[in-house]
Amino acid sequence: MEEQEKLQRKIIDLEAEIRVVWAKAESAEDIDDKNFYRELLLLLLKNLLLMKEEDLRKDNLMQIEGLGARGLPACKLRLRQDTQNQGLFFFEPMDTISAAAATSPGMSSRFFLDPEGRQTDELKDWLRLAEKLYHQGKPILPLFINGLVKSGKSYMLNEVLPAVVNTYFCSDGSGRQHTGMVLSEANFLRVDCLDCNRSSGIGGFLMDFLIKLKRSAANQQLSAAASTPVPSICSSGTMSDAIQVFMRRLPRDRLNFLLVDEVQSFYLMERPVSDERKPRSLTLDENAVRHMRRILKVLLLNSPHWVAWAVTGSSMATLWANVAVTPTNGFALIMHHHRINLSPTVSDDMLEVAWEQLKAQDVTWDRALPGDLLWRSPQQIATLAYLCQEWRYRRTARTAAELVEQTIIQKIIPEVLADLRTVLQVLGDPPEQLLPLRELLNPTSGVDPNKLPSPFTALLASFTTEREGRLFLDCPLLARVLQAVTSESGQLLDSIIAVESITSQMFMELVVLGERCKNSKHSDSYTDLDSLLEDMAFALALTPYGLLKEDWFDKVLKHPCNSRGSRANFEQKYMAQAQQDVKIGLSGFHMLLRNILCHGTISELQWALEIYPPKLAKFCSSGRVSDVLTKTKMQDIQSRSRSKALGTSAAATPRAQLQLHAGPVRPILLQLGKRLGPAAIVRPRYMGWM
Repeated sequence: MEEQEKLQRKIIDLEAEIRVVWAKAESAEDIDDKNFYRELLLLLLKNLLLMKEEDLRKDNLMQIEGLGARGLPACKLRLRQDTQNQGLFFFEPMDTISAAAATSPGMSSRFFLDPEGRQTDELKDWLRLAEKLYHQGKPILPLFINGLVKSGKSYMLNEVLPAVVNTYFCSDGSGRQHTGMVLSEANFLRVDCLDCNRSSGIGGFLMDFLIKLKRSAANQQLSAAASTPVPSICSSGTMSDAIQVFMRRLPRDRLNFLLVDEVQSFYLMERPVSDERKPRSLTLDENAVRHMRRILKVLLLNSPHWVAWAVTGSSMATLWANVAVTPTNGFALIMHHHRINLSPTVSDDMLEVAWEQLKAQDVTWDRALPGDLLWRSPQQIATLAYLCQEWRYRRTARTAAELVEQTIIQKIIPEVLADLRTVLQVLGDPPEQLLPLRELLNPTSGVDPNKLPSPFTALLASFTTEREGRLFLDCPLLARVLQAVTSESGQLLDSIIAVESITSQMFMELVVLGERCKNSKHSDSYTDLDSLLEDMAFALALTPYGLLKEDWFDKVLKHPCNSRGSRANFEQKYMAQAQQDVKIGLSGFHMLLRNILCHGTISELQWALEIYPPKLAKFCSSGRVSDVLTKTKMQDIQSRSRSKALGTSAAATPRAQLQLHAGPVRPILLQLGKRLGPAAIVRPRYMGWM
């Protein structure tokens, strides 16, 4: 093991030396110097190839000896639907060997949530097509798994898809009969392209990709494919041919799925630039990228009929931008593929189911999950799961609010910023390319679909709603990020350091507090909320009539955001109660305030926070509001669990409600951006929120 680690360090050092020599070869003006560096570069590349072949040989030997990275028998899993929740699936082993592997830590508790079975149905549609094309001897259309950052793309690719395949083809454990032929169990070869060398030319990148394929084949004990020779000439043509040879060595009596993650790396070929100030700065090699588009298209669309590609990546805008400009000879890749668009949000019920499953795992952790992480998290299961893992292993965040803030600022925004910057290079870098994205943030007018560049049309396929010929954005998280990385004129900011952000936890808490007040009158089941409102009333020391006459109450009541029925509804149905009970008045005030926070402009949001009474703001700063919101959320979960156990629906046991008409819900929220920062995300009922 120590010997192989030394070899891997030598490989890293040699790759760094190759980048330096390549930069010198590119910048050399004297023809003799240029030829010298090119010959030296060729020699170094040959040495690199020999080292990587030796590394692969040692890795395969360790696999045979049982000392490899996996060290466990192959774990073949399928999906089992939960009997009580039709949208919940668990991974279960298909045989005794897989059962032994499934007992390893982290394997037995994995789950998958698929409301209404939409995603599994779409995967099965692709599998039916793949099966049909296989029997016809035609190339299988590649599968593209599309989604935003932390939306579960990699999990869908590497975990869910194989389990669905196993369930679909091998439900009886011995193969699936089709038109008189028996398909053997499928093979899954997983490749992550993120660390493929993008600085050694197309040949160097494809060599790394081929070696990863060979290593994955060795893990599957596919000896013929694993022994595919790596050409000594490291050119794009020889390496792409070698990949075709590899695929033709795969078993032909079954489907072989190539699960390729971070596929956008194919289009990020770098060209070293020699600069005295930045001696090793890198930029995209546009000629190499154009060539790579053709190579990847051939691999995806002209593979043997027993090979099925499924791809995804963390920079999907970059992927779609390059797919859109890939030469259309033969078939247009932008049209000739199968696509699954992952939903940007899930319902409260589904998120709560995911939370219960994640909470069941944290009993073995040394750091319990904070209860407020559930309602502070974006309305996305994959993001919630990611935050839970980050909470377990990271110690930089002391609270759930800090963790969510750090994740947005330090991970999601930088990834989207880098993705959009690459897209602008592909599109020619005109600033007006991003203007349609800014127009998407307008909740009243939206954007003309014809104005969106094709990469954004593909990327936003499941994140927009079209009404009356206009597109409206349905993903609050993306809206927030877009406002954080672009200016009002559509210019892409240089870095996230330039983003003005006022991080107001009070904003988020007031939005959710308004939701709680709107959804339930303070009854026995919401005693904590009732107690909070009572303490707020005591802090104000106002009579019910005096509360209604307060300037801040009157301004919120008469605000234009409450003019579409909410004010009239409050005055007609609840004014009499509010004149008798300060708690009723405060509950109504927070519901009315929520309308402004949900539907107002950025300046109106700032105004609403500024006029919020300081005596009430102390309940936010002290953590009291957060505690109450967490407790009421947990009560909702327990109430739903009891209802399911009794076989009754929530509608059968309604609670008395103080319900105000909130007016029409906007399709997206303006108040997500640079001024109010991460707290400035609000949630219409049908969508997720931050």
